[in-house]
Amino acid sequence: MNDDQELDPSLALTVAAVWRQSRISCPHPHLLQSYLQGGLQGGAKDFLQFHLRDSQCPYCHAVVEELRARDAAAASPVLDDLRDRLLRSTGVELRRGRA
Repeated sequence: MNDDQELDPSLALTVAAVWRQSRISCPHPHLLQSYLQGGLQGGAKDFLQFHLRDSQCPYCHAVVEELRARDAAAASPVLDDLRDRLLRSTGVELRRGRA
C-alpha cells in the first residue's frame, strides 16, 4: 500500500479492538465483586486495577456499576423495613393514647 492511499476505516483492526470486542481480558463478575470488596491481592488485584483504570473497559465498568447498585439496593431494604416498623409502632402507640 502506498503512503498516499488511505486505509479503509472499516478494515482497521487493532489488537486492542479485537480484545475489547471479544472481551478476552474481561474478568468474571465474581472477581469484580471480590475486587470491590477488597478481597483480592497481588497479581489479581493489579490486573483488575489495570483493566478498569488503565484499559477503561466499558463492559467491566458497567458490571462494576451494576454490582455497586445491587449492593446499595441490598442495604436499602433494611432501612426501609426499620422505617416501616417505626411508623407502625408509633401509630399503634398514638392510637392507644387516644383510647
